Amino acid sequence: MVEIRVLFFLLASFFGIENGQILSEKATVTINPDSKEIEIVQEDLFSIYQSDENSEVVLSEWNKLQFSEKTNTGLRKEMNAFTIESFNLETKKGNIQPHLKLKYSNQDDLKILGIWYNSPKNQFSINNISKDNISSKTGKLVGNYWIFNADKSFSFTLQPFLQLPEAYQEFKQPIEQLLEQH
Repeated sequence: MVEIRVLFFLLASFFGIENGQILSEKATVTINPDSKEIEIVQEDLFSIYQSDENSEVVLSEWNKLQFSEKTNTGLRKEMNAFTIESFNLETKKGNIQPHLKLKYSNQDDLKILGIWYNSPKNQFSINNISKDNISSKTGKLVGNYWIFNADKSFSFTLQPFLQLPEAYQEFKQPIEQLLEQH
């Protein structure tokens, strides 16, 4: 079993945008095995940049994502087993929260996301990566794996930037702040 391959906290990791600069403090992933849907909700978007030139790169990425339907920005090639059901940028309490819903055909499609299906046990699992600060109310941590019952929806949350090194703290900018400045 391998680590989660798609970085759920990196917004561009789903789309064909190279070198993504927009990150989220928290990403919640919900899988519904009955409807074969995945919902990813990202919270507290930010970027780390040091200059106006870097901020322009982030703004360009934001525009590509914001207008992804109009510019026909689809999922990246490795994710061709999925279809986009919806992609919305919602605002809650002044913060932008991307909501991405995907559809898949079978449990094996989830492997690209680092989610594995064990047919005999009827369970899904993901690697527990300590630096990603994974938590779940619907799963059970067993050794190095989060285990989820495949008979119902399950979710997990990643918060990989809880221990962001101090060297990066001063360059961390909320996306909302960057958008207000430009």
